[in-house]
Amino acid sequence: MKAAPLRFLSAALWPLTIWSSLSHLEEHPADDYVERTSPIVATAIGFWICAASLGAAIYFAVGRVITFGEGVDAVLRRVSPAWTGAAQDVLWLITPVLYGIGFWLFTARDTAFPR
Repeated sequence: MKAAPLRFLSAALWPLTIWSSLSHLEEHPADDYVERTSPIVATAIGFWICAASLGAAIYFAVGRVITFGEGVDAVLRRVSPAWTGAAQDVLWLITPVLYGIGFWLFTARDTAFPR
């Protein structure tokens, strides 16, 4: 059993630490550890997609002010204002919600199945 600060740190960094817990699936074949892990993995994938999209939306929104010359970047920056405003609003809402859901799922699973 881990100490409380390490358990909290592991839960707070759940988008990163969840991947190492996939190596423990074979230790729990008969119980619902696997059933409790797959929603966390799906939440982690969704979180990383939203975080990457939010980063891209911010990058392209800043690009409306800063241009680096012609090329693919310049073309994307001309197209980007149509989606960056709406996408940022949605992603600023969904990304923390996915983080909170994943945090809750991770702590519930670690409480039910301590290592």
